Amino acid sequence: MSTTPFFSIVTASYNSEKTISDTIDSVLNLDFQDFEYIIIDGNSSDSTLKIIQSFVPKFEAKGIPYKFISEKDKGIYDAWNKGIQLSSGQWISFLGSDDMYIEDALINYSNEINKSGSKTNYISSQVEIIDEKHQFIRVIGKPFKWVNVVRNMNIAQVGSFHKKELFEKVGNFSTAYKIVGDLDFYIRCKETIEPAFFNEITAKMQNGGVSNQIYKALKEALVVKLKYGYNSRFISYFDFYFSLLKCYIKLILKK
Repeated sequence: MSTTPFFSIVTASYNSEKTISDTIDSVLNLDFQDFEYIIIDGNSSDSTLKIIQSFVPKFEAKGIPYKFISEKDKGIYDAWNKGIQLSSGQWISFLGSDDMYIEDALINYSNEINKSGSKTNYISSQVEIIDEKHQFIRVIGKPFKWVNVVRNMNIAQVGSFHKKELFEKVGNFSTAYKIVGDLDFYIRCKETIEPAFFNEITAKMQNGGVSNQIYKALKEALVVKLKYGYNSRFISYFDFYFSLLKCYIKLILKK
């Protein structure tokens, strides 16, 4: 393993006792070991901290750098920013505390990064959405095209790696948002991002979390879009109501 890890994987957690073990296990089971793992906990009040600490010997046994802090924060984007500051890897990802990597995920990312060329500073893949019982629901994740990301946020964040220099050029995530700070970040990346994509599933993401608070997420996304004004107000409001309608129709059909 090199002195400077190729990858830094950041997990933000808060009261994640039901899922965090599966997440950490998936990291330990990765076939590629040139990485570090960073957990930023928001001062959990359940058994999350005990679970995290129980994995320390396993990381030490494998020689995988493992960093962990637990303190109050201002939300997930504040936690991600702390993870970025603690990271020493060339590429950074954000793995949710209820998400899991596929065993060969980092090998595939490493191969695709080497193929893509030195200009690439963002790479993404596909992600499998699962329910609480780990049953398949659907696959998400499209190639990064700035216009489509701004309108529909159709990339898979869990399936994304960011070259550290991208944050150095554009800045970190805004803590002004609770759900769509990543959308704000990608809008700011317009003139800087050099994306790549490969059509493989690298992670599994549970169908839950803050981004699935439909109305709040779409409303916050609307605020971000109106702030930057890259689309007309009509398009921004159209996307808001159309997306809201689609989500509610899906919920009705499930009943």
